[in-house]
Amino acid sequence: MASLLVATALITVHAAFAEDAIGDWTYLAVVVGSGVAAWAGARRSGFQIPLTLIALGVTLSAAGDVGWQYFFWTNDEAPNISVADVGWLGSYAAIGLGLLGATRRRSGSRVDRDGVLDVVVVFLAAMVAQWELSLHATVTDTSMTVPVRVVWALYPTFDAVLLALVLRAVFSHRLQGLAAWLVAGGATCWLMSDFAFTLFAADGSAAVVMNVGWMLGAVLLATATFRGRDSIAQVSGASTGATYSGIMVALVPLLLPGGIAVIQHARGAESDPVVLYIVTLMLLGLVFTRAARLLAAETELREAIRTQERYAQALAANSSDASMVVGEDGLILSDAPRLAELTGYAGAPTRGQDAFLLVAPEDLRAARAMFNRCLTLQGQTFDTDLRVRNGLSRNQWLSVRMVNLINDPDVGGVLVNLHDITDRKTVEEALTHQAFHDGLTDLANRALFIDRVEHALRRNFRTDFEAAVLFIDVDGFKTVNDSLGHVAGDVLLKEVAQRLIHAVRPGDTVARLGGDEFAILIEQSPHVRDESEAVAERVLQALKTPIVLESQTVTVSASIGIASSGARTTATSLLRDADVAMYRAKSSGRGQCSVYDPDMRTAAVERLQLETGLVGALDAGQFSLMYQPVVELTTGRIVGFEALLRWNHPTLGVVPPDRFIPVAENSGMIVDIGVWVIQEACATAARWNRDYPTLGNLSMAVNVSARQIASPELVTHVARALATTGLQARSLIVEMTETALIDDTAVATARLHQLRGLGVRLAIDDFGTGYSSLSYLRQFPVDILKIDRSFIDTIDDRGHTPAIVRAMIDLGRTLGLETVAEGIELSVQLDQLREQDCDLGQGYLFSPPLEPVDAELLLVKLAPASALRRQDPPLAST
Repeated sequence: MASLLVATALITVHAAFAEDAIGDWTYLAVVVGSGVAAWAGARRSGFQIPLTLIALGVTLSAAGDVGWQYFFWTNDEAPNISVADVGWLGSYAAIGLGLLGATRRRSGSRVDRDGVLDVVVVFLAAMVAQWELSLHATVTDTSMTVPVRVVWALYPTFDAVLLALVLRAVFSHRLQGLAAWLVAGGATCWLMSDFAFTLFAADGSAAVVMNVGWMLGAVLLATATFRGRDSIAQVSGASTGATYSGIMVALVPLLLPGGIAVIQHARGAESDPVVLYIVTLMLLGLVFTRAARLLAAETELREAIRTQERYAQALAANSSDASMVVGEDGLILSDAPRLAELTGYAGAPTRGQDAFLLVAPEDLRAARAMFNRCLTLQGQTFDTDLRVRNGLSRNQWLSVRMVNLINDPDVGGVLVNLHDITDRKTVEEALTHQAFHDGLTDLANRALFIDRVEHALRRNFRTDFEAAVLFIDVDGFKTVNDSLGHVAGDVLLKEVAQRLIHAVRPGDTVARLGGDEFAILIEQSPHVRDESEAVAERVLQALKTPIVLESQTVTVSASIGIASSGARTTATSLLRDADVAMYRAKSSGRGQCSVYDPDMRTAAVERLQLETGLVGALDAGQFSLMYQPVVELTTGRIVGFEALLRWNHPTLGVVPPDRFIPVAENSGMIVDIGVWVIQEACATAARWNRDYPTLGNLSMAVNVSARQIASPELVTHVARALATTGLQARSLIVEMTETALIDDTAVATARLHQLRGLGVRLAIDDFGTGYSSLSYLRQFPVDILKIDRSFIDTIDDRGHTPAIVRAMIDLGRTLGLETVAEGIELSVQLDQLREQDCDLGQGYLFSPPLEPVDAELLLVKLAPASALRRQDPPLAST
C-alpha cells in the first residue's frame, strides 16, 4: 500500500513537471521501481511462470525507457529506432506470453480452438483499425527507412495481439479476481498510450497523457504480480462454452469496418473499401465458425446433460439405495419407486405421502428432531440410523442422510438418501450380545455383570434400597471335567445356569464370571440381606437334584459368598467381598453359604500373600520335609516315618501346612509340590533302608491332596519316584483324607486301585472327621486307618477308653486294616491304646517331627540293636 501511494505521488509530480528534468526523473523512478516491485511480487508468488513473464515484461519496458532517456540526454534528441525498442517490443512479447500461459488449458493437450478463434477475431479487428488509422501511412511512408517502418509497424501489431489476449482472458473468465483486472488495466493503459502515440505523436500536448498511461500501466502490472498467486494460478479450468462474453467477442468486431468508415469520413479521409470488404468477409467467416462452435458446444452440453440424466436414472433403478426430496411439511415431493421397493411397498406411490409414516414409532421423535434441525441449517449434512415400518413385517434399519437444499431451485426441498443397513445392525446386535454374554450359557458375562452392579449402586443413592451379590463356585467341577471330559463339563455348566435362573427373582441378574464361577445380583429389595440368603438357599436346594451326564448321575453343590452394598461400595469391591465370603464358605465344606464380614478380607489378603509367595517357592528351594516316627505300640519299635511338608518363607518364616496347603490346593500348585514331596520322601526312605538294614524295612508315609488324586498323572509320579529311588513299593504309604476321597468317588476309587496296583499301601488320614460311610470304606482299597488326634485327646482316664476310639479300632480289626493313632502325647493314652490292641501310633510322646539330620541320628542310635525293644517307648527319653 505504501508503494502504491509513493507511485501515485510520483505520477502526480510527473504530470505537473513533465517538461522539466523532474518529469524525466519521476518517470524513470516509477517505471524502474515498478520493475523491481514486479520481481518482488513474482518471488512472493513462488515465481509462477505467468507472473515471472509479466515481471520480465515490466522490467524490459523500464529498460527501454532508461535506454531511450539516455540517448535523449546524450544527443539532445532521440533516434527513430534504437536499442530501447528491443526492450519495449520485448516487454509486449513477455507480457503476451504471460497472459497466454495464464489462460491456456491445463486439463489436457487438446488445442483451445475457441480461444484461438477469439484471439484471431480480436487481432484482425484491431489490425484493421490500426491499418486504417495509422499503420497504412507508416508502412507506405517512403521518407523513413525500411527498418524504421518495420519497427514502428511492430508496435501496433503487438498492441493488437496483446489486446486480443487481454480481451480473451477477461471475457472468458480465465483470469479471475483482482489480478485479472490489474493485468487487464495495465495492458489497456499501455495500449491506449501506444494508440495515442500513433495518432498524436506530432502533438506535444499529448505526451503527458501518454507518459502517465505508460507509468500507470507499469504500476498496475507490477501490483498484479503480488495478487496473482490466488487468481492467475486458478484459472486453468474455465469453460469456453456458449457465454455472453464469447458471443460479444464474436459479434462486436463486425461493427468495426463500419465504425472505421465513419471515423475516416469524420476526419475527411477516405478509407480503402477493398480492404474493409476483405476484412469484413474474413470476420464473417471467423464469426460464423465461432457461432458454429458455440452451437456445437451447446448441443454437446445438452447431450451431456441428457446422458447424465439417463446415467442417474440407471443408477437409481439399479442401486441398493433410495433417495427422495421432502418438503418442509414432511411430504415427499418426488417419485421414489426405489424407496417403495426398499421398504416393502413395491409399486406404491410416494409423491405426496408423509415421509414420517415410514418411521417406526420408537424412532419417530428422533427423526422429527433431526429433520427440524436440518431445516434450520442450509447445506449441512445430517446422518442417523432409523428403524422403519416395513411392508413385509420384518425388522428393518435404514441409514439416513439428509441435506437442506430448499433454496436450490433445482431441488426445492430436503434431499434424503437412504441405505438398508438391516444386515449390519443384525450383526452389530449379535456382536454386542456376544461381547456382554457368556458364549456357553448365554448368561451375562463379567463385563455386563459389573455394569449392572454399577447401575444398581447408582440407584441406591436415589432410593433406600440396597444391592447384594452372590458369588457362586461349583464344588467338584474340575473333577467332573477331568473324569468325564470337557463336553460333559459344559453340559453341567449349562444345567447349573438354568437352575440358577429359576432360583432367582424376576429382574435379578445371573452371570457366569468364568470357569465354574457364577454370580447373582440382587437389587431393588428393602431387605436385601434376607432376600439374598433366601436366594442362596434356593440355589443350594436347586443343585441337590442329580444331573445325568453321559449315562452317569452326578450330584453337585456350590459354595456361595454373599456381600451387600454400603455407603462406599463399588462394583469391584462388592464382587471382591462376595468372592472372599465364598472362599470362607468353601473352607467350611461343600454346599455352604457365608455372609461377608470385614475380618474375611484380612484372611483373603493373607491368602493372596501366600499364593503370591508360592509362585517360585519350589524352584527357590523353600520347601523342606520333616519326619515324624511311627512306632509299633506293643514293642515301641520304629517301623517308619511320616513325611511332613514345611515352607520356609523368606519373610514370614516357617509357614505351617494348614495355612499354605489349602492355598496351594486351590491354585493348583499342590500338584508340582506333591511331585517333589513324593520324590524327596522316597529318596530319603530308600537311603535309610540301605544304610540301616538292621532296623527292618522302614515305611514312609506321604500325604496327597484331592487335586492330586483327581490328576491322572499321580500314578505316573509315584511309579517314577519308586523307580528312580529304588524304594520298595510296599514301603511307601500314600495317605489321603476322607474329604479328598468323596469329592468324586468314581475317580478316587479308580485312582486308588491304580496305586494299589503299583504295590504301595494306602491310608485314610484323620479318619472319623470327614463324611465317609462304611460303604465308602468298603469301596476304597485302603490298608491303614489313621485315627485323628481329636479322638485321642479324649483319652484322659486309665480305666476308660472312649467308645468312639474303641469302635474305630474294632472297625479296623474287622476290616483287616492296620490302625494308627495320631497325636499320642500322654502315657495314659499309650496304655489305653495298647489295651485296645491298636497297632501303631505317632505323637510327641515318642518324638516330634524331626529334621532329616536329627531323624538319621535317631536311626544311628537305634541301629545296633536287633532284638525287640522293651515295652516302654524307646524315644521318650530322646
